[in-house]
Amino acid sequence: MLAAVPSLLDHYQQMMLGIFGAVGRVFNEAEKEHLRNVLDTWLKKGWEQSPYTRLLVHYETDAPPKTTLTYNVNLNVVTIGDEYEHWTKTRTPPLFGAHPDAKVMDIAFAQGVPAECPVLDIGAGTGRNTLPLARAGFPADAVELAPALAKILRDDAEKSALSVTVFEGDATNPELGLPKDHYQLVILAEVIASHFRSVAHLRQLFDQIVQALRPGGVLLFSAFLPLDGYKPDQMARELGEVFWCAIFTRSDFEQAMAGLPMERIEDESVLDYERDHLPQEAWPPTGWFEQWTSGRDLFDLPPGRAPAELRWVSYRKK
Repeated sequence: MLAAVPSLLDHYQQMMLGIFGAVGRVFNEAEKEHLRNVLDTWLKKGWEQSPYTRLLVHYETDAPPKTTLTYNVNLNVVTIGDEYEHWTKTRTPPLFGAHPDAKVMDIAFAQGVPAECPVLDIGAGTGRNTLPLARAGFPADAVELAPALAKILRDDAEKSALSVTVFEGDATNPELGLPKDHYQLVILAEVIASHFRSVAHLRQLFDQIVQALRPGGVLLFSAFLPLDGYKPDQMARELGEVFWCAIFTRSDFEQAMAGLPMERIEDESVLDYERDHLPQEAWPPTGWFEQWTSGRDLFDLPPGRAPAELRWVSYRKK
């Protein structure tokens, strides 16, 4: 199985030609071009559906005296919901760490009296931030796309006697039912970084968030941003989605926010902030946190050398 990444077309074509050649089937130029066109078509189809889609190539040598080879290409489409359902069945909880993000809690308390500051946690997962916010007295709601995670969040909120409304669905959907001009704080921790695919996709999200925020309300999210002038090419952007660390530029966010009544407040390293502010017993939040937030899941480089990292970004509604 191969990740359905269009920018890897050349690599996959050469890989398949090498494999076919190893079993004595050497393609002529016309056959090479046909293989390329087939791979290109299926890679684009798969990528459009999900960055977790896998390309399946089945082949067999034709019976002698033929010296040809027969192959076909199919897709194994995997959605976000499928991925998280698999996590709930195969990984030991807590899936995303046992402690809330320090930045989330700090910025929530900076908004004022908890009871007067409704918070919306988009992409809440199993409630790593939602439930501590609710325990602290914030009226906390959550949005979760994956049914398996939404169920865990509801069950845990009920067990803890916490009044948390869980909106199950896509936060970009205008029909989701979020209240208008209601929330003082909207958070997306590790969500844009993992699941958003384009500037247009971001714009759909920000349109709904602006409507849900009250004037003066704050949006906080984490996203992978380039460092030191690095300009990600198409391959880096596509592989970033595959490795759950989609890269956006600051220009992308400016474009996605264009014309909306939002002003940027902060832009700071997630790794540095969480390491400096989490209690000692909470560090690191997960076994994968340091490598992932520092960009090294995508860039196989020593610590401090990756050209992108996860950063906390916040905006205020005017």
